[in-house]
Amino acid sequence: MKIYLNLKEELKKEPFKELEFNIPMNELDLPQEYIVKEGQSVSVKLHLLKDKDGYVITAIFNTSILMHCDRCLTEFSQKFNISESILFTKKHPKHQELSEAELYSEYLEDEEKFDVYDFIREEILVNTPMKLLCNEDCKGLCPYCGADKNATQCDCEEKIRRKLSPFAKLESLKS
Repeated sequence: MKIYLNLKEELKKEPFKELEFNIPMNELDLPQEYIVKEGQSVSVKLHLLKDKDGYVITAIFNTSILMHCDRCLTEFSQKFNISESILFTKKHPKHQELSEAELYSEYLEDEEKFDVYDFIREEILVNTPMKLLCNEDCKGLCPYCGADKNATQCDCEEKIRRKLSPFAKLESLKS
C-alpha cells in the first residue's frame, strides 16, 4: 500500500516535521535486476521543511539489495547509504539553462498528494552505480572458457595469443 503525504497539511502548524516509515522493498516496483528478498523492508526517515519556493524533503535510509556483478555475474549485496535533499517547487524553470540550485529541485504537481514510495524508488535508482561490481578488483569471466577468473585461473588467453601469434608457425618447425 503506497504512502501519500499531504505536504500542505503536514506543515500547516509547524515549518519542520520529521517522519519515519518502514517500506516493504517489494512494493517499490524496482526493476528485475534488483533482487529483493521476501519480507525485506527499508526504514526511511523523512525531514520535511517548508520553504518560500516549496518544500525541502530530505530522505535518509540505509539498505542492501542483492544484485549481479556485471563482470563475473555472481550475486552480491549492493549497499545504499542515502541522505538526499531535494527542493520540490511549484515553479517551472523559466530559462533553458539550469542553475546549480535547480539541479537539486523537482517540479511538484500536487502538494496534497506526495508519493513517498516513488520518491524512495527514484533515490535507489539514481544512486545505483552504472557498473555493478562485486568488488573493485573483480576479474570477470574468461571470454573463451567462461570460468570465473576470481575463483580459478585459466590459461585460455595465453593459448589463444600463442595460436594467433605470427610466430606460431615456428612451433611446427620444431618437430
